[in-house]
Amino acid sequence: MNALAVTASLDDQVAALRERVGARALDDMGALAVRGKDRTKWLNGMVTNDVRVLPAGRSVYAAIVGLKGKILTDVFVDARDDEMLLVMPRARLAEVAEHFDRYVVMEDVFVSERDVQVLSLQGPGAGELTVATGARFAADRLGRGGVDLVLTPDEAPDALAALAALVAEGAVVAVSPEAWETARIEAGVAAFGVDYDGNNFVQEAGLTGRAVSFHKGCYLGQEVVCRLEMRGHVQKKLAPLVLDGPAPTAGDAVFVDDKEVGRVTSAAASASMPGRAVALAMLKHAVVEASSAVTVNGVAAAITARPVP
Repeated sequence: MNALAVTASLDDQVAALRERVGARALDDMGALAVRGKDRTKWLNGMVTNDVRVLPAGRSVYAAIVGLKGKILTDVFVDARDDEMLLVMPRARLAEVAEHFDRYVVMEDVFVSERDVQVLSLQGPGAGELTVATGARFAADRLGRGGVDLVLTPDEAPDALAALAALVAEGAVVAVSPEAWETARIEAGVAAFGVDYDGNNFVQEAGLTGRAVSFHKGCYLGQEVVCRLEMRGHVQKKLAPLVLDGPAPTAGDAVFVDDKEVGRVTSAAASASMPGRAVALAMLKHAVVEASSAVTVNGVAAAITARPVP
């Protein structure tokens, strides 16, 4: 999909994502379609959130975990009249499809890759906009509210043209990957493959509040997820940071006094707090719970629930 032309400054792009509406084509996103009369019941046993009463046109955020509770991917589950569409990073499609195939036994379920293109509108005004072309589903990707237009290749050009017209009118701001990442980190939203991966549990990635139902019944990996929740905490946890200086680099060590307590996973210069930076870091749980004063590259940093309210 051809990207929308970005003309606004980086600060204006981030401000749009935080306060109004920003748009971007998510070329790294793909989808799996789950079809068949048993699709809803079967899928409810494969994801961490509840999809049993998800009506057509609605969506829910979830994680897919393996038998040992480790995350395979995060996903937006979009319910349609005759299928459940799972929008996830394109790089995860093959492995997740293979994983699903192992657990389809006697059910009337068919899983296949679907050729889709995703245009995402993010920000508090995204839900009020109308773009006539393509299926539209709630998808809060940056912590301020948002929707995805999940398009077939035939629908994509018209939708992109309609969105470009909204950009020209000033109703929407086209945003770059850099602005997207800055807004994401300023909101404290973790990204799969960046801040956490297949080595992590949902509690380590901080996904339980958004992606996990503890009342939905059984699903693959549930025993591990629930046991970790009942235990009270995991050994490490992702946390947002605000730094009084330049942005660190992913992989930089985080210290309490002279003791290393974790590593930065993503970081950016803040567009909302001049002279400061924001980051996400995987830290020891005790450090996060105590909101300990930390440093990164000698720069003071504060652990915060959300860097930019």
